[in-house]
Amino acid sequence: MKIVDSLLNRSEKTVLRELEKIASDNAMRIFAKPRLSDVIQKDSTHLTNREFDFYTRSHCDFVVADADARPIMIVEYDGPLHQSSAKQQERDEIKNELCRRAGLGLLRINDNYVTKLYRGMTVLRWIVEVAELEKTFYAAQEDGQIPWDEPFDPTFLEPAGSGGRFPYWLGAAANQSFHRFFKTLDRTIPKGRNGVIGSDENGGSRRLSCLYFGDQILWTTTGIRKQDLEFPDYDLLDEIDTCELGILLKKFRKGEAAACSPQEFRPVFERFCDRYKAHPSYSMGAFPFDIHWDFADGWKARKP
Repeated sequence: MKIVDSLLNRSEKTVLRELEKIASDNAMRIFAKPRLSDVIQKDSTHLTNREFDFYTRSHCDFVVADADARPIMIVEYDGPLHQSSAKQQERDEIKNELCRRAGLGLLRINDNYVTKLYRGMTVLRWIVEVAELEKTFYAAQEDGQIPWDEPFDPTFLEPAGSGGRFPYWLGAAANQSFHRFFKTLDRTIPKGRNGVIGSDENGGSRRLSCLYFGDQILWTTTGIRKQDLEFPDYDLLDEIDTCELGILLKKFRKGEAAACSPQEFRPVFERFCDRYKAHPSYSMGAFPFDIHWDFADGWKARKP
C-alpha cells in the first residue's frame, strides 16, 4: 500500500484553484471530496436500497459553503466518462435527485467553465457569484428595499470592490465592436444581428447567432446545459453567445476567419431550427432570409 500521489486529478486541481479564488473574494469556503452524507442529512426521507447505498458511499467533488461552513451548492467536475458511461450517468442522476430533495443546488461543469475567460471572468465565477447575488436581490425585494417590479439583471450589477464597471456584463465589449464594425460599412447595404434559440434533448438551451452584412454572414452556436441550480441561465447564454460572436468578428477583421454567403448559411440555419425547434431570440436590423416566425406554424416564407 502507498499514499496516493494526489487527492485530485489535474482538472480537479484547476477547478479547486478557481473556486478558492472565488471563495476568497466572496467570504465563502470550499471543501473538496466531502461525503454526500456529510453534506445532506437523510432524516426520515425514504430511500431505495440503491439510493441509500449511494448516499452512504459517495462523495461530492467540491462544496461551496458560506463563512459558517453551511453548504451553498455542490460543484461536480464531469469528465468524458460522464457522457459515455451509462453507469456513471445513473450515479449522476441519483446524486442530482438526492440534492433536489434536500434543496441544495448542484452545478455540473467541464473544462470550459474554468479555462475560458470572458472579459477576464470564468463561467464558474459568473454562475457562483450571480446565483448568490440573485438570492440577495430577491431577499431585499421581499423586505421592501427594492421595488417589487424591478427585475433582476446581472449585467447592471456592480458589487462593492469589484474593481470594474458592471463585471457580469460579459458581452459589453463585443456589443460595442458590432456597432463600430457596422459603422465602417456602406450605409446602403443591409446589415443586422439576429439569433434563434431552442432546446436539446436534455433540456439544455442552444442558440445560433449571426452578423449579416451585404452578402456575408458570420455565425456561431453556443449552449448551456440544464442544471440543478437556480441562476439566470438565459442571461449567461446571452453573454457567452455575444462574446463568441465578438471573438469571431475580431478574427474576421484580422483575416483569420472567413464569412459565408446567405446561401451557405441557410442550410445551417434550417438544420439548427429543425434539430432544436428553434424560435427567434432577438433581431436587430436586417435578416438574411425573407422568412418570418409564426407561432402556429413556425418559420414561413414571407408572402410577396
